[in-house]
Amino acid sequence: MKRILIISYFFPPCNLTASQRVNSWAKYLHKSGFYPIIVTRKWEKHVTSFDDCHYPTSKEVLIENHDHYEVHYCPYSSNLRDKLHVQKKLYYFKKFLSLIEIIFQNIWVKICPFNNFIAEAEKIIKSEKNIHSIIISGNPFIQFKFGYKLNKKHKIPWIADYRDAWTTSTINNISGNKIFKLINSYHKFFEKKWTKTASYITASSEPIGKSIEQLSSIKSSAIYNGFEPEEFLKYKDIKKHEDHFQIAYIGTLYDGQDISIFLEAYKRFIDNIKPKSKLLFPGLDLDENQKKRISLLMDGYEDYYQTSLRIPKAEIFKIEKQSHLLLHVAWKGHSGIIASKIYEYIGSGTKIIIAPGDNNSIDKIINTSKSGVVFNNIESTFDFLCKEYDLFVNNSTIINQTETSLQFSRENQTNKLGKILNKIYD
Repeated sequence: MKRILIISYFFPPCNLTASQRVNSWAKYLHKSGFYPIIVTRKWEKHVTSFDDCHYPTSKEVLIENHDHYEVHYCPYSSNLRDKLHVQKKLYYFKKFLSLIEIIFQNIWVKICPFNNFIAEAEKIIKSEKNIHSIIISGNPFIQFKFGYKLNKKHKIPWIADYRDAWTTSTINNISGNKIFKLINSYHKFFEKKWTKTASYITASSEPIGKSIEQLSSIKSSAIYNGFEPEEFLKYKDIKKHEDHFQIAYIGTLYDGQDISIFLEAYKRFIDNIKPKSKLLFPGLDLDENQKKRISLLMDGYEDYYQTSLRIPKAEIFKIEKQSHLLLHVAWKGHSGIIASKIYEYIGSGTKIIIAPGDNNSIDKIINTSKSGVVFNNIESTFDFLCKEYDLFVNNSTIINQTETSLQFSRENQTNKLGKILNKIYD
């Protein structure tokens, strides 16, 4: 087995979605001949809000050995900014400290509260002596400096992995704030400097990878986040709702997503068909602005939709299985922004409707997996809803999970990564 070092801020037991990307690599890379050694931070607190990431942990490095990988959990020491964040004190001073950290950690990495990743990586490289390669998964993107420094010192090839875009993002500053643009230009200098030393770029979507190629001139490939088919096995006997036609939007809703196209079609569907139907938005109540947005768009149609606070993962799986359609809305005018829920949708086997699409990655994933349909106007969306409701009335709802959808399983995506590692380093 070839030893491979992976540095990722997010990793289980962290319960955030970001931790699952590298977790799948840890589980499946052995099938491609690799033994991953993961360096991450300790996660001793269940994350229910962003505040939970700022608490300190116990001080010792914890090493866990598994059958096919090992994990080095590094302690996290709260700095003054973290403490003020948890205590919710001195708001503007805390903002100032965050700005100082963001700017100066690119130059003095010791400012970074998890710079101990580098020391732990050094220990592993020294003890193993045969590390095949290094993968750095961002964000946080300061970790790419870790890859840069380790490569410079040890000449070990490394991959810069992007879960999201950094300075090439098209959505981080839609408002066009001048201060943001200045800081982004500053970060771009370092992003280019660090990634130019990488041997390869992987990204969660093809457009993100291509944007980094243009910046660094390093070749890229898309490694999608994927889904775990096994997660749905315990729910395989759950039937579709028989008393009403259910559509669900799972996950966060943002201003950049034009959900009005679907909602106008849905209201026309209600006016014409008078269906027994319910549109669910689990978790939307956590965002008052988005809840108000939906409320205004659905004024007068309150009986046909429902919002709620965040609900347990197991309940989400049930909703996905019980629903007749799962809705997603692409970012208007932006491509390559793929919500992780898309893959979970595919894994559920429930038909997906994208309205509108992005004319790029999301449309391609839906069409390639044969898991749903994409519409970009009210009329075609309305017609589709009428046809699907007719299937519901006649008890003819189709389950969509096929062999084509399994290409987006996390195991198959990890297999793609294994092929890249074997090809570029051997």
